Amino acid sequence: MHIYYYTRSIVMKNLFFLFFYLVITTNASHNANNEIASPMYNTTKKACLFSYWTVFIYNGIQDPITVHVQSGDDDLGNHTLALNNNENWSFCEGATFGTLFYAHFYWNSKTVLFDVFDADTSEKYCAKWKFRKERRCFWLVREDGFYLGAQLNHFPEGWTKLHDW
Repeated sequence: MHIYYYTRSIVMKNLFFLFFYLVITTNASHNANNEIASPMYNTTKKACLFSYWTVFIYNGIQDPITVHVQSGDDDLGNHTLALNNNENWSFCEGATFGTLFYAHFYWNSKTVLFDVFDADTSEKYCAKWKFRKERRCFWLVREDGFYLGAQLNHFPEGWTKLHDW
């Protein structure tokens, strides 16, 4: 009888841990409009344990570009962006801080693939950590490459070039 209650207790603890883990893991949501999200914007529709992120990709090229953003869990699909339009999405920062999103970029005959969000890059170039507050990363796509910044500033102030076409 004692073993039964001990085993049941372990199973209940494991189920609680699994539920807790599922609640706090990364869940991305696409923002369909082309405006900057408000500070309270959180499309995950659940409370984030830590801070949450909104990542923006702006087209600074006269021609339209196509962007396809993905992670290991989410495929946000293809989006064609006209000049000055943006693609953006929000997600909870996972407990392991190991969230990774990558994107394919298509412009005329050029194609590029690289990580658009990871812990190292976000800590270096994006908004600083604030407990349970939104953090933002801004990508600017230009004819000469891809720039990252913590704010949507006039070019070139605050932008760092990270990739070429």
